[in-house]
Amino acid sequence: MNNTNKLITPLLVFVLLLGLAFNAFASDTNASPKNNAEQVLEQNALHQKILDYIDNKIYNQVPVKSYHKKVHQNGNSCELCHGSSEPVTPADTANCANCHGSPEAVAELTKELEPNPHNSPHWETELPCDSCHMEHSESKSVCKQCHQFGFKTP
Repeated sequence: MNNTNKLITPLLVFVLLLGLAFNAFASDTNASPKNNAEQVLEQNALHQKILDYIDNKIYNQVPVKSYHKKVHQNGNSCELCHGSSEPVTPADTANCANCHGSPEAVAELTKELEPNPHNSPHWETELPCDSCHMEHSESKSVCKQCHQFGFKTP
């Protein structure tokens, strides 16, 4: 760790704690009371945003979704998705199946959703994963370009 990071890290910890304290205070003064679970979720979301900022801006790491952090070792392991430790091309979405299963298996897992985003009437199970799911940026639902479905794309 260089000298700049040695100085910045305590400052970022302070900012993190200040943010959590502010969030707790703001929750207490909110006009509509929230239950403890909602408060914890909000605090965890703020905490994750600050950690992501530290990872991405201070340590110059590529942003990785929080649920993939363990797999990607905080952005340091690209080979699982890209096939190279230093990728210069987009990931091959066929690699998604290595962890998540085949497109048909994923469609089976989400069969209770209406509509099933992994088995659409337009593409069935053939739509590439990265049409909706973005690892290094905000995900989007291709379906929402024409339809108004209520599901969130992780």
